Amino acid sequence: MSLIVTYPPRDDESGMGFYRRLSADNALFSWRNLTNTAGVERNRRALVTHSEDVARNLGLEPVWTETAKQKEDQCHTWGQLHRAHSDAVCPVCMAESTHLRHQWEHTYVTACPQHHIQLIDQCNACGNHLSLERLYIGLCSCGQDLSSLPHVPATPAQQWLSALIANDQRSVNIKPALHGVNISVLTKVIRTLCLYADPNQPGLPRRAALPKSVADAVEFLAPLDALLADWPMGFRSHVEQRIAAGRKNARTLNTLLGEWYISLRKLSQGTTLEPLLQIIIDVAAEKSDCVLGLDSAKAMAEDASGYMRARDAAKAFGVSISWLHDALKVGECKHRTRRIGTRGQVHEIPTAEVERIQQQRAEWISDLAACEFACVSPTVLDRMKTAGVILSDLRWREDLMKGGPVKRQSMQDLYEQVAQSAEPIAVAHDATLTWAELTSRRMGEKQAIESLMKAIAKGEVKAIARARTLGEMPFLRSDVSQYFGAPLLEAGMSIQQLATATGWKWESISHWIDEGLLESESIQRRGQPCRVVLPHQLLAFRQSYIPLADLARAMEKKASALSRSLPGIELVGAKKLPDGATRGGLIRIADLGRLAMLGARAGTDLFVPAP
Repeated sequence: MSLIVTYPPRDDESGMGFYRRLSADNALFSWRNLTNTAGVERNRRALVTHSEDVARNLGLEPVWTETAKQKEDQCHTWGQLHRAHSDAVCPVCMAESTHLRHQWEHTYVTACPQHHIQLIDQCNACGNHLSLERLYIGLCSCGQDLSSLPHVPATPAQQWLSALIANDQRSVNIKPALHGVNISVLTKVIRTLCLYADPNQPGLPRRAALPKSVADAVEFLAPLDALLADWPMGFRSHVEQRIAAGRKNARTLNTLLGEWYISLRKLSQGTTLEPLLQIIIDVAAEKSDCVLGLDSAKAMAEDASGYMRARDAAKAFGVSISWLHDALKVGECKHRTRRIGTRGQVHEIPTAEVERIQQQRAEWISDLAACEFACVSPTVLDRMKTAGVILSDLRWREDLMKGGPVKRQSMQDLYEQVAQSAEPIAVAHDATLTWAELTSRRMGEKQAIESLMKAIAKGEVKAIARARTLGEMPFLRSDVSQYFGAPLLEAGMSIQQLATATGWKWESISHWIDEGLLESESIQRRGQPCRVVLPHQLLAFRQSYIPLADLARAMEKKASALSRSLPGIELVGAKKLPDGATRGGLIRIADLGRLAMLGARAGTDLFVPAP
């Protein structure tokens, strides 16, 4: 059966308060009678949670009942802090609008942030608590108008806490200003602060944190007034008192402040309530000799004390703790030593010193980072180190101030020098060679590579274009060739390559070169001298000479027999062997031409075998 009077819930109205107001306005004696009409069980939870059935049976909009359900679900998350024994109201709010506010159902809400007065849960006329079963919300069971209840001023702490729970910080201007506070975390922090309010006394019984009335809640939350006074001085003073009353000879903050600090640290760290923890650590750094940073608040302790444990500093440097201890012993950085436990010691390094060392170590980079910076291979980087065109240190691991073997700035300086001296010109791509290609496998002599790198660094060899990295800087092959034999080797053939390609003996080719019959270029390859015959040099040689062995092979004769058949032809370039024989004889092309002309005049073809 649908209700006669229906309306939506107010924005700040509690879920159960909405149904109680509906039952009163529809002349029902109790909200329990409303459950009969709604067709649900006769209990609060069933009425509020079965939103669809209630909306359908009572003729309400589904969005209204769903809103009431969400409010009730939030109350359910408060657990034992949900005010379930009596109502608490603000007389001024009740005078403005007769409905129960959602936040009034939280036990720790003892004040109205808007009107700055305490909530009232006891009638001043009959002395009874405001029953949850009374017929009219705006009246006590005795008939007393709740809007006429006395106005008791609320303390700043009561207003602050009530505003946080109600998410209504605009109504109060009390520090600390917090936003987006998790209610569950907030209430646990408040519980810890109030249970351990007296530094010289053990904590109150845990049941004290579950007040049954507004008066009990006001009494339990009373320590907040002193803690929040003149924020943050009141809280700092309380922390100083706890440190003074703490365990003597305590070496850690956990031991000194005990369960109070441990609970607050676990609850507030990483939340909007972290300023409380920061104040505790700041005061401890000033007023105690405890070793800070041995728990999860390590980063905050470092900021507060200005010191970092040696183990954490070693991790920040990227070195082992034993290596850092050795560095501390020889005085490579500032530090202090503090006791921990009964016999232990802990070394602490000033955070400013850690930052200074990190900055200096960052100026020295690893080989991998240097290769990526210059876009070169490790082999090229090694040549750069040996040539001295960059600053490097093979024993960098022995120096705390160096984070790698290569100084970053020297890499940047070299790049800028090469880029500034570059003279851009347009050339074919195959006529250039980049810095990254200066490898011994490609170019040959390592010393030549280092000499070229030095010449480039001095500006004697200039890049022909600017590039994004040093490794991409191009240079003319003609400029490079004076330092390397590899370009010549690529353009021609070594003696061994020429011997393989032609079938000539290696010692014969070498003898021809020594005799000046075959021109060549001398280079260094892998530290050894190497002679290269270029194409035009080989062409000039073939235009002037023909090896006797090649001619004999063409005529299907042996070279020795052919030489005896040509008594009038002079053999040149033949190398005498120890046994008196000769090898590698050459015949001049001109001599062969004259011999052919003589044979033609005599009518005899010297190159056709006789029948």
